[in-house]
Amino acid sequence: MEPPNEDTSLIDFPWVVVRFRCHFCARSKDARLAGLAWLYGEQATLKWLLAEFRKPCAWNPANLERKPQKYGRKCGAYLTDIGRTSPPDLPPSMSGLTVIEGGKDDQLGTESTPGPKRRRIGGN
Repeated sequence: MEPPNEDTSLIDFPWVVVRFRCHFCARSKDARLAGLAWLYGEQATLKWLLAEFRKPCAWNPANLERKPQKYGRKCGAYLTDIGRTSPPDLPPSMSGLTVIEGGKDDQLGTESTPGPKRRRIGGN
């Protein structure tokens, strides 16, 4: 399964909920996939939906109510599930065990190995 990206349409989105968040403010929205497809159509892309989420933001660069600022803050809206390969609501117990490279043979020994002897230079 290929992880979703901004060009993924709603019909190809693999999970039931689309989650929107913002880095700078407390804005967040969890929208059900069926509801978004009913409102905006099944061919709507995640990039377009993210632009719709940004519209009411005061920090949106496209918002004409604010004067553009060269070094001002921009809207920090993002989709939390972009690039994710496992479902966001999968309980940890259902994800299975993880194989760790190496094993008991690759562990360091518990015996201490004698290192080079140190000697003091100068002084008494």
